[in-house]
Amino acid sequence: MRRNGAGSAGSRAARRVSRMVSYAVWAGLCALLLAACNLPESVKPTVKIGLSAPFEGLYRDLGHEALHAVRLAVRERNAEGGVGQRFLVELVALNDLNEADEAVEQARKMAVDPGVLGVLGGWSQETEGARAEYEQLGLTFLTPDVDMSFPHSPVSVDADFAARYAMQSGGAVPGPVAVWAYSAANRLMDAMDAATHSDGHPTRSGVRGAVTSLDW
Repeated sequence: MRRNGAGSAGSRAARRVSRMVSYAVWAGLCALLLAACNLPESVKPTVKIGLSAPFEGLYRDLGHEALHAVRLAVRERNAEGGVGQRFLVELVALNDLNEADEAVEQARKMAVDPGVLGVLGGWSQETEGARAEYEQLGLTFLTPDVDMSFPHSPVSVDADFAARYAMQSGGAVPGPVAVWAYSAANRLMDAMDAATHSDGHPTRSGVRGAVTSLDW
């Protein structure tokens, strides 16, 4: 029996169209995958630093001044490629109300999150007492050398830092709390960076060792 030539030609054309559609779909998927690979934030894992400070009540201005400074430090570090050029940094901020019991409670909450590698806090004698809890939990805890809850004399601030801080804070002027918080946040991220280069991945123990060894 002779084959129908028209039917056979139509079948071949349909198969060609089907193959072209399949190629187009695969090409589109590959393009999407390549685009995703070119987005650094989509492939970089994250590490976290903690900030325990008062965000409500009498000392809320202290807490928000610290928050603006640490956010600025984190934003600038991420813009430079993050920790070790491999990890982006996130900030975890918890409210300790400038109270001793709350500071200990926030320490325990920080420790539950394995991504948190170090914490800034201890702004007063009351909350600095949480240091023992952080040491027991194996978490780096950086605190100011003085009680920041008392009024302090204005400090000399670099004009460039003041301008960057004002953009982050909505125009507020940085004081002693902001100066210390910005410096301490960078010290903590430098320790994460050092731990990344030495161990391949920043860990709590690696950050603790790097903090003490860094020349500050």
